[in-house]
Amino acid sequence: MGEEINQEQFYQDDYERFDQRLQLETAKLRELFAERAFDNRSRMLGYELELCLTDSHGNPSKTNTEVLETAANPLFTTELARFNLEINGNPFAYSEQLFSQIETDLGNLYAEAEAAAHSCHAETGLFGVLPCLQAEHLDSDEYMTRLPRYALLNQQVLNMRGQPVHLELHGKDDLVIDRNDVMLEALATSLQIHMQCPFDDIVPSYHAALWASMLLLGAVPNSPLVMGTRCWQESRIGIFKQAVDTRNAQEIRDKIIPRVHFGKGYIASLLDLFEDNFYYSPILPAVADKPVDALHHLSLHNGTIWRWVRPVVDRNKTGEYHLRLELRVVPSGPTLIDTLANTVFFVGLCEGLKGYAEDLTRVDFSALERDFYSAAREGMYARVHWIDGTQQDLKSILLQQAIPIARRGLQQAGLLDSGGWLDIIEARVHSERTGSEWILQHWQQHADGAMLVRDYLDQARQNKPVHLWSR
Repeated sequence: MGEEINQEQFYQDDYERFDQRLQLETAKLRELFAERAFDNRSRMLGYELELCLTDSHGNPSKTNTEVLETAANPLFTTELARFNLEINGNPFAYSEQLFSQIETDLGNLYAEAEAAAHSCHAETGLFGVLPCLQAEHLDSDEYMTRLPRYALLNQQVLNMRGQPVHLELHGKDDLVIDRNDVMLEALATSLQIHMQCPFDDIVPSYHAALWASMLLLGAVPNSPLVMGTRCWQESRIGIFKQAVDTRNAQEIRDKIIPRVHFGKGYIASLLDLFEDNFYYSPILPAVADKPVDALHHLSLHNGTIWRWVRPVVDRNKTGEYHLRLELRVVPSGPTLIDTLANTVFFVGLCEGLKGYAEDLTRVDFSALERDFYSAAREGMYARVHWIDGTQQDLKSILLQQAIPIARRGLQQAGLLDSGGWLDIIEARVHSERTGSEWILQHWQQHADGAMLVRDYLDQARQNKPVHLWSR
């Protein structure tokens, strides 16, 4: 999705040629799996962090291209909305100092983005949903980033749907919006964690990541307020599922599974997920002159299927293929220190839960999926399943089961600089003081989105964990 596309529209011939390339590249991928031709040694961790840009009054700032031009860093890129941009962090090999390395990398990159923003009279902030956004900020003519791929995405999604994009969230308040563009996607801002796993470890890691995604929603929510409406604890989950839903009315009636989904079941091989990609029509069938073994078209298509745990196939610097998981459930923010804590917790859960590989698949998948959305709606107050099949409140599971498992998982993986980060998660859950709770309390007191953003940024600049913020 990050690669620029120069076509203005697509024709039937484009779809046919794209499908031919996709068939050839998937056949190549099948060969790679049959031959086990993937890196079976390396463990790497990378990240992508999406930022919001605001002005001094706490309103969205349409300056992302100016900020990127000022920064001139190839690790920074645009997002759909002109008030967002993304940092693509450097990947690091697992080591005793992994998270300290990521902390330094993220701190340096964020400071660079912040300095570039300041030179453009803008502020940077980490929000799951920018609380000051209103309907006028979703005007695609005014606020969509002016690059061909975003205009194409907008056109293609609307053509496939044949009807407006519909968003409906029911929380403390009810939010119902219909739009004739894809700008609702711009509401959601996230942290994406990339875990490269050895080939023999990828299936248990995938199942662990599904469970970790559900569990994490109890500890990390930061997007409860959407356009002045109190929605879910982690509203991004509901927003993104609906904002890029390409199904037409008949496909919805036929219960076709949307492109943004938790999963369709447990898997025997990661290849199962790439095979399932044929279930979805290409959104951007741009054919490129690339060799089959580059898997270019397979990757482009895979990038427009937004699983919450997305499979990725890529190549190391040496040319060897590897497999990784893109973990997409975590919101941005509230601070860099919270971002690191959330990353450490996610990695620890994935590492620790792998030791329960058989137990993870005993709970019916549909129950795990329901729990995932319950956790998005209610956060740590949701009642969900644990891997033994019992149902408990999520807060208790986090404190009594998940955090201890994450500690053991990190220790077993040799990631020895992680204890303090998990202390932050434990204190946040124990006190029930998440980003979402801070935002909701501020909104209840003031009901002013711009003021909320200003006060939030004042707190965030101190880089104290959100559970220590003043009220």
